Amino acid sequence: MQRNISARWQALSERQRLSLVTRLTGPDQRRPLYLHEAVAAGSVRGGAERLGTSPSSLSRQIMKMEAELQIALLERHGRGVQPTEAGALLLQYFIEQRSRLDTVVAQIHDLAEMRHGTVSLALGEGFLAEVMGEPLRQFTERYPRLHIDLQVGSTQEIVRRVLDDNAHLALVYNLPPEPRVQSHAAQRHPMRVITHPQHPLALLGRPITLEDLQDCELGLLPGTYGVRQVVLSAEHRRRTRLTPRLTANSSRALLRFAAEWNGVILTTAFAVSDELRQGRLVALEFQEMLLESAEVHLITRHGRRLPIAATHLLRHLRATLTLFR
Repeated sequence: MQRNISARWQALSERQRLSLVTRLTGPDQRRPLYLHEAVAAGSVRGGAERLGTSPSSLSRQIMKMEAELQIALLERHGRGVQPTEAGALLLQYFIEQRSRLDTVVAQIHDLAEMRHGTVSLALGEGFLAEVMGEPLRQFTERYPRLHIDLQVGSTQEIVRRVLDDNAHLALVYNLPPEPRVQSHAAQRHPMRVITHPQHPLALLGRPITLEDLQDCELGLLPGTYGVRQVVLSAEHRRRTRLTPRLTANSSRALLRFAAEWNGVILTTAFAVSDELRQGRLVALEFQEMLLESAEVHLITRHGRRLPIAATHLLRHLRATLTLFR
């Protein structure tokens, strides 16, 4: 670490170092730098050349420190200068402080260059197959030292995490009205009736109505999920009520209910993409227009300034997720 720090400081000109120290720690830190350069060069003139200033200016700054401390810091002799015991103590302090400062600057650079840090992403379980494929894998391969904090929950939980700054960004289905949330990408993804290929609903050959579901073995998510909120809105509009046989907050449990129990679940096609591709389940269209209009949103808290890493992930997901194409 010490070698890296020295190398970084050597890569900067003395004027750049002085400017950085001045900006971060105030003007009083400039004077020890004059002393340091005079000692390092072996003379006041040599130190002035290293800093791009005049010998008189450098000497004046050192004398000001000596006057303030009421003790000599430099011993001048025919061959140049060397620090007194007090000067050596001040130089040791300056070198230690500069080393600590460079460590902080290096860490800031690491964050800016995506070398370290944490990005928190919240989403519903139905998004996992899409996000955990190429999009998130590509991002982590590009930035291998970033930590991804992946949080899975209901729509209400996810929105709350975003508003409380416990998640940088989130993917939600059927975003509720919330002025404190900003949507960066949106795409319509209709609800679908998901069931076994041999289920009677799959043999009707027409869009499904809510009334068709009345006598089915129905599996639904709880009301805190966006999928269920869409269904509840449709029930209210049609003045009907669906009674589920199974309520579960696990998409995996509902998938097994549809595939192995010959049940019926209501969700989006992307949430069951693998099962549809394998032919284990089928997705049937709804006749109810309200169930055809729900959207997927990529959100952050309105007004929040995201860390650089989170900003990069947001742009990456917006560009690579097939959900937004």
